[in-house]
Amino acid sequence: NGRDMVKTMVLEVIDTINPMMSSSGSFDEGISKCTDKIQEAESIDDIIEVKDFLVGEMNKVREHFHGMNDELEKHRVPTETLSKKLEESEAKALVDSLTNVLNRNAYNLKITQLVREFKRYKEKWALLVLDIDHFKKFNDKYGHKTGDQVLKSVAGTVTNTIRMSDSVFRYGGEEFVVILSRVDSKVALQLAEKIRKEIERANYLDGDKKLKVTVSIGAAVMSEKDSEITLFERADKALYRAKKNGRNKVVVDI
Repeated sequence: NGRDMVKTMVLEVIDTINPMMSSSGSFDEGISKCTDKIQEAESIDDIIEVKDFLVGEMNKVREHFHGMNDELEKHRVPTETLSKKLEESEAKALVDSLTNVLNRNAYNLKITQLVREFKRYKEKWALLVLDIDHFKKFNDKYGHKTGDQVLKSVAGTVTNTIRMSDSVFRYGGEEFVVILSRVDSKVALQLAEKIRKEIERANYLDGDKKLKVTVSIGAAVMSEKDSEITLFERADKALYRAKKNGRNKVVVDI
C-alpha cells in the first residue's frame, strides 16, 4: 500500500530527528504534532503535507546548528539520506508499478486540486475514462503476462499521444483516466479520438502474433455544477454508452 509506505517513512524520519530536537531544545512541539497527525492521516495528501513540514524542519535544524558540535553533526548524513528516501517513497506511492504512469492516489490528488482551481479560475478542462475492450479475453486466451504487456503498451501509447499539459493515470484494472487541460467538448472529442485511433493502429505483439487492441472512451468537460464525483460519473456513463454502442468508440457527455 503506497499510503502506508509513505506513512512508515515519515515516522522513520521523526524517530531519526528526535535526538536532534532534544539536542537543540527546539521544534519539540511541532514534531510532537507531526507524530499525532501522521498517525491520524487517512489520505496520501495528508501524509505528504506532514512530510513537507518535516523536511522543512530538518533543513532548519541543519542550517541553525551546522558545525556547532559533533553530536548534531553525526545526525546530518542519516537525516539527509532519510529525506531523500522519503521523496523517493512519495514518488513510488503515486506511480503505478506495472505501467509506470500515475496511479489512483495521484489521480485523487490531481482531481481535487483541479476542481478547486476551476471554482476560482473557471479554466475548462476535461476528464476521459478509457477502458480496454474485451480485456478479460486477453487474460483468458493468452495469460496474465500478455495481459500485463497489453496494459503497459496501452499506457505507453496514451502517454505518447497526449500533450505535455495532459496527464494519464491508471485508475484500476484495465481502466485509465486522462485529464486534458484547457479544452472544450469539441477539442476533448478530437483528442479522445486521436488516442482511440493511435491505440487501434498500434502493434501489440504476443510472440510473433499481432493482437488487436481497442479502447472505449467516455469524456466529460468540467462545469460549474460538477464535483470530483459527478464529473467522473458523467465520464463513466459516457464510457458505458460507448461500450453499449459497439466499443472502440468515443462518447462525450454534453
